[in-house]
Amino acid sequence: MPLFASLVLLLDVICIGHAAWKRQPALWFFVIVALPFVGATMYLLTELLPRARANPAARHAATGLGRAINPDKEVSAARTALEEMDTVENRRRLADALVTRGRHAEARELYESALTGAHEDDPALMMGLARALFGLEEYTGVRMTLDRLREAWPDFQSPEGHMLYARAHEAMGEMDRALMEYEALAGYFRGEEARCRYAMLLLRMGREEEAEAQFQVVVQSVETGSRVYGKDQKVWYDMAKQQL
Repeated sequence: MPLFASLVLLLDVICIGHAAWKRQPALWFFVIVALPFVGATMYLLTELLPRARANPAARHAATGLGRAINPDKEVSAARTALEEMDTVENRRRLADALVTRGRHAEARELYESALTGAHEDDPALMMGLARALFGLEEYTGVRMTLDRLREAWPDFQSPEGHMLYARAHEAMGEMDRALMEYEALAGYFRGEEARCRYAMLLLRMGREEEAEAQFQVVVQSVETGSRVYGKDQKVWYDMAKQQL
């Protein structure tokens, strides 16, 4: 059987199977069978694609697949936009894409070049700079940037920024301050990362019973949570189980 015919047959079977699973009207079965490829294409465009766009998990998977196929696509698109119009927003967009790709030095230059004039205290730019500096292991710079952000915007809240701040203190050997920040984070941070990092630091400081209690909370939280939550928090769950 020619390759194209095989692909058409496979597409038809997939669409019929999906239609049966979703209990679609019988008309769809007739269209798919009577119009090979055309019927399946119509089903994809009207039933499958709209549902996928409305599903956050499907959108995330599609985005991940796109990045795997062309990992620098976002960087290229952002760079083109910046070349066409040099604005602070386009600089930030390119810098964010570079951080995602681990190109922290390039991102740092862009963030710093954008943090001028009316945008010298822009919270999004300062958060981006903190991420880039953390990737460069310039922890003093991370702390100073986030302190400056909090001074300029006292009501600004960012769990990610708080986590970077705590990790920067830990990396600099300021254990008591890091412990205080992790303890605060554990009370509101979404997921188990903050509590796990808090427990690991307690362990490093010789406070084993307190660390064990935190690991127990992590394990119980994941085991009583949803399957999706368990999958999302697997790294931290496995770490807690291993330590226990």
